[in-house]
Amino acid sequence: MIYLKSTHDIALIKTAADIWKKVRRMLIASTKPGVNLLTLDEQTAKLVSELNATCSFYQYNHFPKHLCISVNDELIHGIPRNYVIKANDLITFDLGITYQNHVCDAAFTIHVAPTTDEPSRISSTTKLALMEAIKVIKPGNYIGDISFAIESVAGKNGYEVIKDFGGHGCGNHLHEDPMILNYGKPHTGVKIIKGMTLCIEPMLLTGSDKYYIDPIDKWTVRSQNHQLTCQWEHMILVTEEGCEILTGDT
Repeated sequence: MIYLKSTHDIALIKTAADIWKKVRRMLIASTKPGVNLLTLDEQTAKLVSELNATCSFYQYNHFPKHLCISVNDELIHGIPRNYVIKANDLITFDLGITYQNHVCDAAFTIHVAPTTDEPSRISSTTKLALMEAIKVIKPGNYIGDISFAIESVAGKNGYEVIKDFGGHGCGNHLHEDPMILNYGKPHTGVKIIKGMTLCIEPMLLTGSDKYYIDPIDKWTVRSQNHQLTCQWEHMILVTEEGCEILTGDT
């Protein structure tokens, strides 16, 4: 179901987004070689609790941790584990914040103490795909326009997009309609309407779009060829004339 957000909904979603941005600042400052992923998960849980919110992913369909941390060939849904960050790791943090029954969901990627160019290249391309997709979000355009923009940037830069996962509506619930795939045709799908809140999340892979889900933890999505992957995600409010990035840098 697609939920068009009321003024009340938008105010609470924006508060959740402000909390999300505070956690992002903490994670950026804390992510460095020698730090354990479990420590970052614990720090996230503590900070979110102090800010009178909860981590949306915790125990969602039995997910065992407070945020997703995906490293290198792990594309999405990585479970924080006993792993110590190394120089040149490419790490995506995907975090949902619930505040007074309203949700913000977004993700960002850090190239740790970079020593080679390729992790930075796939990260910057994924973020470019995100920003190009956001440019087409306005009333009267279509979800397919977003999907096509993501796929176009990925293809022009030699990357693949995952076919079975994508963005989604969000705000009153963690996952809402419409589904927003990372590939598609312009002027197709659901029409974009003022009051939608959408999570746009390009997910790029190197060399192949083939993946598998970790057979042990049942969550982590990894590239089948074990080459680099990347995800970026912003939460967007559709306004009367365009859109507002709720999880932007400022």
